[in-house]
Amino acid sequence: MGSVMSDYEEHRRRMIAEVSAFIEWGLAHPDQVRWIPRKRIGTGGFTQTMQRVFWNRVLGTAEMVPHDILRRFLRWARRG
Repeated sequence: MGSVMSDYEEHRRRMIAEVSAFIEWGLAHPDQVRWIPRKRIGTGGFTQTMQRVFWNRVLGTAEMVPHDILRRFLRWARRG
């Protein structure tokens, strides 16, 4: 079990580093980044379809994340 968690933490650390590098690159090259849907605070949430499309793109490689962890994350994100 300890190895699984250490693998997960290493994978998580690498994902955070990659996202950070991408955000920095994207801020320097806004014309080369895909549009990310947004809404003003307090105007309500996105439709279920838009949520599915967005999260499928973000977490689309289900092989990388065990399904139970993905389900818990999506439930947590929906509450947020």
